[in-house]
Amino acid sequence: MPAEAPTVTGISPKEGPPGTRVTIRGQHFGNSPRDLMGLTICGCNCLLSAEWVSPNKIIARSGPANCKGDIIVMTRQGGIGASTVQFRGYMETVGPLKESAVWVEEEISNWGRRAMSTTAMQQQDPLGLSVEDSSKSLPDDQMNQYFPHPSSESLSSEDFVPARFLLKNHHGTSFDDLKAGLSHLQRKVGAHKEGQLSFLKANVGAVMDQLDTLCVLRDKFEQDALQVRMMPTVRLEQSIEDSRREADRLFKEVLNRRENADATRNALSAMQRNKFLFLLPTSIEKNSIKGDYDLIVNDYTRAKSLFSDSDIEIFKRVFEEVDKRIDSLISRLKTQLTTMPCTLEDQKKLARNLASLDGDNNHAWNAIEARYNYLLESLTAPPEKPPENSNNALSPSSKLGGGQNWQGELPIKIQTVEDCLEVFSFQFPELWKLGQSYFSGELQVEASSGHNKSFRDIILRSIKMLCEIVKENLTMPVGTLTPKHKNSNKNSTDFGPWLPQCLTEVVFLYKSLCGLDLPSDALALINNLIQDLRFHCLLVIMKQTSEQVRMLYKQETWVHDLPSATLPGKQSGGLVTALPSLFESKVTDAVTLLKESIFVHIPGETTVNPILANPSVHSQYGSLAQSIFQGFVQTLEHLSSSKEVMSATPMFLSQILTSSLPPTRQSGNRKLPSENPQLIILSNCLYTRDIVLPSVMKSLASLTGDQETPPLLLARETAVNLLSDLDKQLCEKYLESKTDPLVGTIEPSMYIGEFDWAKLPERSVIERGDLRPYIKEILANLISVNCEVQNVLPSQCRRLLSYIVEMIAEEVSRLMTCIPNFNDEGVLQAHIDLAFLRKTLSPFCTPTAKYDFSPSHPDSV
Repeated sequence: MPAEAPTVTGISPKEGPPGTRVTIRGQHFGNSPRDLMGLTICGCNCLLSAEWVSPNKIIARSGPANCKGDIIVMTRQGGIGASTVQFRGYMETVGPLKESAVWVEEEISNWGRRAMSTTAMQQQDPLGLSVEDSSKSLPDDQMNQYFPHPSSESLSSEDFVPARFLLKNHHGTSFDDLKAGLSHLQRKVGAHKEGQLSFLKANVGAVMDQLDTLCVLRDKFEQDALQVRMMPTVRLEQSIEDSRREADRLFKEVLNRRENADATRNALSAMQRNKFLFLLPTSIEKNSIKGDYDLIVNDYTRAKSLFSDSDIEIFKRVFEEVDKRIDSLISRLKTQLTTMPCTLEDQKKLARNLASLDGDNNHAWNAIEARYNYLLESLTAPPEKPPENSNNALSPSSKLGGGQNWQGELPIKIQTVEDCLEVFSFQFPELWKLGQSYFSGELQVEASSGHNKSFRDIILRSIKMLCEIVKENLTMPVGTLTPKHKNSNKNSTDFGPWLPQCLTEVVFLYKSLCGLDLPSDALALINNLIQDLRFHCLLVIMKQTSEQVRMLYKQETWVHDLPSATLPGKQSGGLVTALPSLFESKVTDAVTLLKESIFVHIPGETTVNPILANPSVHSQYGSLAQSIFQGFVQTLEHLSSSKEVMSATPMFLSQILTSSLPPTRQSGNRKLPSENPQLIILSNCLYTRDIVLPSVMKSLASLTGDQETPPLLLARETAVNLLSDLDKQLCEKYLESKTDPLVGTIEPSMYIGEFDWAKLPERSVIERGDLRPYIKEILANLISVNCEVQNVLPSQCRRLLSYIVEMIAEEVSRLMTCIPNFNDEGVLQAHIDLAFLRKTLSPFCTPTAKYDFSPSHPDSV
């Protein structure tokens, strides 16, 4: 609720000459002396002599006013008040015994020794008319223009001019009244003449006696002159002169002492009355040391108004000394005003004091320029090296952890950005507030019209400087130089862990600047910086994630204690390692970090994700997502082609039974699983395509709000194609590693022991039901492969075994067609072997395999 305006309801006394002690009563005069901002009596500023007593009482001395006017009080909360009463000030003639509030120069005074009565000072109007109110009379300046020669309206003056008298006292009187006044004056003069004549007639006897006495005295004087032969007055004059010389001789020393005493007493009295002036130089020095410049300004203003125009020599000398002290103080205040660092309140106080002391309006603008230059110097100064284990530096985001030295020393470029943002967030608001105080008149100076544009340029240049520094240190290409130091061989992508925090600091700065009521173009510069940093942060984080995903093969432990989920219609259900989960967590962490940094809402934004609302950025976001998927595919390819995986020799059941190696293999520094690592990689690939990829796409789409955007659809399609192609490659590589050794053992097993199909002896019925060893070895090897696939990836068992069975059928068919002759027992044995294979392997037989196993095959037996 705003404070009420002060109101003056009573004064005591109601009139008086300059310097009258006036007691002012009213309401809402403030709660302390600091609340009293102004006081005028009859238009004269009386703040220097004002004494705040209470919220309802103020004591002050009236100024040099010769009129009747209001008493106006101004307070800090209530502003300019009103008055229901008026004070009348008048100018008073000061006599030798009259007390005065100002110095009266005695040398030019023409006071007589005879006291004048009050009636003698008052003149009645000679026309017998009432004198008009002084407020209606013409001003003296205008009267002097009408009468340029020496003239006066006073009846007792030698320069009395009747026309001036009439203009001064009766310029508003009607002509008829003036005619009546002239008749009155004529009657008065006639009565005065008649009064003299009647006086002589009434006292003619006494007058004659006086004349006779004067004649007798003249005769006696002439007789004495004849007898003495000299004039009596000469002797009298000589006697008086002798008496004076004797008196001077007797009382000269006494009179000298008296004169000295009077002079000393007058001097002490003058010093006592004006000790404020004589003590002012010392007071200035003491208050200057204490920093109480407001008191110095008040004392100097008071002394200047009282003694600056004085012609008294002692006052001139003292005031010259005061001026010297003030000039020295002004010089010191100018230095303090432009010396940084300096608080905003101290600068404002110094600017106000300088404006009051010398009246120069440029001090406030010099303070603004000094603070602006200090801001630029602070922004371009080299950053200080942070102390070890400092907790004040920006901390890298743990969600992008695992970098080179992200947990070590803070990069110098990040330290530079942090220092600049901290300096700008502290100093720029003070620069803006100082400028607003200058233009609003708070610094008690009148702002120059040309400074509005200059200050606007200062604000824009300051913000542009900050934006350039942030961009140069966060997005600078390798090999260039910043204004402060050389690039330390770091690409901007190496700053990935610190970029989100830097962006957060810039957003916080923008929010704080929005509360300063800055121009829209100034805020637009910071907004553009935020958008650029958002885009840069998006690129860096996505590229960093892509690089980390590409290096995930280093974190493969081959521990498959994470069974995959089974979704309807999906090729899953096998064993997987932690690699797909690591891939998903990397993408999820990156998306979360992007949400917490670049998608933080700032004032004035109307869209949720303004950065991705840009089609080109959205398209690039989809391309970055594709690079992440490509990175994971490259990780799987790297694992599948690594030496440790390739060195894992395929083992069949017959080899395992006769091998002395344990089921777990050792390669390098990592322990390979007992299962075939190629199958595990294949299982990871299928699990990623069917289970992880939809979850990752959902996470990526959470930034755009829609999974069906063309860039994300293209990214998902690319990921599916890449994983499907990798699936084919892994299957071919695995089948190649299994089929070639298995097929290669069939022919040696068929002719083991120099077996000949044309010389097979006749056997009993029971012996004829037995199978050849090569059939048993084929089945044993297929069982080994089946067990291996079932243990790792059961969903792919039919797919993989069907291809192997087809290769076996082709090889068996080829071998059968290469046999030159069969006897009856050989034909029967071949039919038994093929029928058994066809029957046993029917779940995995393709049409081609069934054809090759068929006895009706034209090339078979």
